[in-house]
This record gives sequence, structure tokens and C-alpha cells, in this order.
Amino acid sequence: MSLNRKTNMSIEEICTQLGISETAFLKFLETSNDEFSSVKKSIENNETVLFVIDKYLEHLKTLVKINKRSKETAKTYNNFLIRVKSYISSTYPSLKINEFNEVILNEIITKDSIENKEYSVRTINKYNAIIKSLLKFTYDMDFSNKDFRHKFTIEKTSLLPRYIKEEDIPKVLETTKKLSKPIRCRAIIMFLLLTGCRVSEISIVKVKDFDIENNLIYILGKGNKKRIVPMFPQLKDEILYYLQKSGMKEWDPQCEGYLFARDENLIRNRNFPIRTIQNTVDRIRDHLPELTYITSHSFRHTFAVYCLKIGVKEHLLTEILGHTDPKTTMTYTKLRGEDLRDAIMNKFPFPFEKLLNVINGGLK
Repeated sequence: MSLNRKTNMSIEEICTQLGISETAFLKFLETSNDEFSSVKKSIENNETVLFVIDKYLEHLKTLVKINKRSKETAKTYNNFLIRVKSYISSTYPSLKINEFNEVILNEIITKDSIENKEYSVRTINKYNAIIKSLLKFTYDMDFSNKDFRHKFTIEKTSLLPRYIKEEDIPKVLETTKKLSKPIRCRAIIMFLLLTGCRVSEISIVKVKDFDIENNLIYILGKGNKKRIVPMFPQLKDEILYYLQKSGMKEWDPQCEGYLFARDENLIRNRNFPIRTIQNTVDRIRDHLPELTYITSHSFRHTFAVYCLKIGVKEHLLTEILGHTDPKTTMTYTKLRGEDLRDAIMNKFPFPFEKLLNVINGGLK
């Protein structure tokens, strides 16, 4: 085997002439003298973070096209990685993927933040998860011969229950009257409350997705997975009333338009952005300072908790909520202290009755 002599030959050219892979060449170097260590190092981790981010953003577009990622998830990833790319371009333009770490990530996260703003553990975890996904892609595509995901940690969190108390639900619905477009706002809140759907799902639900004869709603969820959600009579009445008031005088089961549309008429081509729906909840919270814990996701949590309270089986709830893992559904079963107390003391006093009599007798 001969090798053409040439100054400044790249590793790729050497391997091509020798007819071997770079991996095989690395193994050879591992058994060779230390003088080759610098050559080996030039092969390892030679891609920059900027290069990898560009490739990953292209990969995200492909995942959306083949329904492996939802548009909303891809948008979240894209927005954050553009932010990462901007910071690294101006601060560490030659940063290699093996040099990227949590210290640099924290610099990026806090760079544009409001002074003294504290990020929640969940937010930090989300950013770490995006970077881990980037690094997995890097390793899978052989842009690095090592998996660096271990450099970024995701902390375990224990969230307190965030569902809405039963006595507070009428307050929330009553407050919709104080907002602009009160009929639409009430319809949005009722949809959130009585379906347990994610805001991203409500944003794209269409009129034709309502089967009012069979009381079913067809939902397109995460990863473009379809599922069926039962439609309560109260929600059906609310939606039909809202559609009538927003330009659809007669029910059209074939209507391709969005349910919650910015152009409220028969066409309904422009769907409500997720942020607009979230703003509806934010404005309600502004009117109810005692309910500062309420978010758009609180309604999904509320739906799940009250379904469990009335006896809906967990496997059915998992299907309704669109969870792929039943363990995810279990996170919604955590009750507030007062509800936990009532569940035990009001429904299950009898096993303890004899014990309590003994205790009371001993105290006399």
C-alpha cells in the first residue's frame, strides 16, 4: 500500500488513499507512539458548535415534514438554538462541540434576561433538554466520536398541584365577561376545562373536528398523533353558541376552518396563535389576584384531577389526555392537602373506627 507524499494532507485524504475509515485510523493511532496524539486530537470533536447547530436546524425541518416533531416543538427548539448560535457567534465563534458546557449555556440563558430574574428549574431543564437533543444528533451523525450529553444535567422537580379549586371555577368563568370578546373567551376557557387539551391542540382544532351527533372531538396532538375526546353537552352548547355569534349561522360539519379563528366568519383560515390563548388566561388571572397560580395548563390538570375524582379509570384518562406513558398521567393525581384529607376522612373512616375507639377508651 503506497501513500502519495504531500504536505498538509488532511486526515480524510490520508484515509482515502489508505482505503481505511477514520475510525480504523484512530484505532491504529491508539496503538502507536505518542507523537500521533496531536493528529488523533485533530480528528476528534473537530466540528464547531455553529456548524452542528446549522445541521440540526435542517434536521428539525425534516422531522416536522415526516411528523416526528410537532411544529410547536420545532419552533421552541429553533428559537432557542438561534439564540445560542447568536451568542456563540459573537463570543466564541470557533467553539468546538467538545468544549461546549453548562457554564457557557448559563451565560447564554442569562445574557438577555431581566436583571435579577430567576429562571425556574423547569425552564433550565427545558434548555438542557434541547442541548442534549443537539448533542445526541451530533453523536449520531458522527460530527463527534463521543457523546457529550452527560455534561448537561436535568434536575428532578416535584411540582405542587396546580389544578383549580372547585369553588374558584365559577369565578374564572364569570371573569370572562369582563374581557373583550367575552363569548369567545368563555368558549376557550370551557374548551380548556372540559377537554383537558393542550393549548397547542386547541390552537389548531377545526370546526369539522366536532362530531356533534356522537358527542366526540377529534384532536391532533403531540407528534401529530390523533385521538378522540368525549364532548360534554355543556361544551357542545357553548361551542355552537360561539360559532353562531362569530359568523357561522348554521352548523357545517364539513367546514375546514379553525374553531378559534382570527377571521371569525365562514372561512376561518387564520387560527389563534398559542400565545393569544395563553393571554386570555393571563388576563383572567389579572382580574383575580387571589388566583395567581392559574396558567393555561392548570385547566388540563383540573380536568384530569376531577376525572379521577369521579372514578374515571387511569388507563382511559391516559388515552383522553394523549399521554404515551401512563406514568405521565400519574403526575396529575397529586392532590392538594385539603382534597387528600377529604378523600381519606370522608370516604374511608371505617377501617380506623375500632382503632379510634380503643384510643379514645384509653384516654378516658
